[in-house]
Amino acid sequence: MLERFKDNFIKGIERIKWFATLFSERLRIEIALMKLLYQSSEMDGKRGDLFKTIGRRVYELKENPDKNIFKDRVVLESVEGIEKLEKDMDDLKRRVSELSGAGV
Repeated sequence: MLERFKDNFIKGIERIKWFATLFSERLRIEIALMKLLYQSSEMDGKRGDLFKTIGRRVYELKENPDKNIFKDRVVLESVEGIEKLEKDMDDLKRRVSELSGAGV
């Protein structure tokens, strides 16, 4: 009887270890997802700021109709920044989908 109790106790400990390992892995994945989603929202905010910069600069250039808006240094830098951020955001979204697919 003591032997059976010992075997059941050992099996119970093994199940607890298995569950703890599974829970730990899932928690690690969820934290990584939250970090990536936070980075994505920060990048979205930066993108919004660049759009504001473009709009502000276009408004400033309305006084000078001879100036080509798309050749303005501020507008060009902002557009390049937006393109880079969108590329980085797409990469983050791809990583999020990979992580969420791995956790299933």
